[in-house]
Amino acid sequence: MSNIVLKNISHAYAKEKVLDQVNFSIEEGELLTLLGPSGCGKTTILRIIAGFIIPDEGTVANGEKDITAWTPESRNMGIVFQNYALFPNMSVRDNIAYGLKIRKKDKTSIRDKCEQYMELTGLLEYQNRKVNELSGGQQQRVAIARALAIEPQMLLLDEPMSNLDVSLRTKMREEIRAIQKKTGITTLFITHDQQEALSISDRVAVMQKGRILKMGTPKEIYDDPGQDFVADFVGTSNHIGGAVLESLLGRRIADSVSVCVRPEQIQLSRDKGNGILVTVKEVKFMGMYFEYTVVSAQKEEYRIVEINLGKMYHEWHVNDTAYMTVDNIGDMVGGYE
Repeated sequence: MSNIVLKNISHAYAKEKVLDQVNFSIEEGELLTLLGPSGCGKTTILRIIAGFIIPDEGTVANGEKDITAWTPESRNMGIVFQNYALFPNMSVRDNIAYGLKIRKKDKTSIRDKCEQYMELTGLLEYQNRKVNELSGGQQQRVAIARALAIEPQMLLLDEPMSNLDVSLRTKMREEIRAIQKKTGITTLFITHDQQEALSISDRVAVMQKGRILKMGTPKEIYDDPGQDFVADFVGTSNHIGGAVLESLLGRRIADSVSVCVRPEQIQLSRDKGNGILVTVKEVKFMGMYFEYTVVSAQKEEYRIVEINLGKMYHEWHVNDTAYMTVDNIGDMVGGYE
């Protein structure tokens, strides 16, 4: 499979533009995630790649081939929809075999492919069960196995975990990543869940209002978001500027300068050092960590995360006063001066 390249893609529904000059490529063998809020254009991009929509402007290429006008059947894409689109009256095996039968594969090939992908997805023991007798996670695996059985050039996953509960989502995203690594198939994953995107992707593209704002590895997206929307959508951010930033730096700065600081980059201490005085306003115990909301003398609130170290940990309480410092605050400001 060659790279999939989208160039200058724009599209509108009833004169409402949902994609605006989108450009990116999906590298062979990678898992690329489109991340963004509902309505930002993620699924429209997936449907354009799959061939269900021909864009108003722009081209879709598979390597050197322009496939913009190709039918979905000619693109050979494996698709897992949000609702899985399984046949409830069929067994697991028959659901997986469906795409192969439509392609008129011989019985031996169908049997072998079904065995291969049921084993890959851990479904062998359920092969004779009807789909409506399975859990949500098992149904998802059937949908993935069915999509892979036709040996597609690319796997397209359209928010496949939105109907699962939180604990099952965590397990299934690990399984999806494991399957993708085993098969090496090029994969486009659509989600609005930042944890899903960060945990399974080779690269992430953050979208807003039909545009890609930032693309990079999960670490690049998180550590260097570049824009306020990306910083706030991918994780939690504190925006520090004005007198608070000047106090942390110990020097004057331009009024327009502010920095985006993640909660785990801020520390609370009893020692003043180069910190500023804050008061603890709210405490949330999250098991593995504590989440604090503190307020400065300027009445600005900041969110702070500290790892729970058990008996070794000094827990802060509401109305406690502390000194707030920020890791490498000078380096963060350096790029703005």
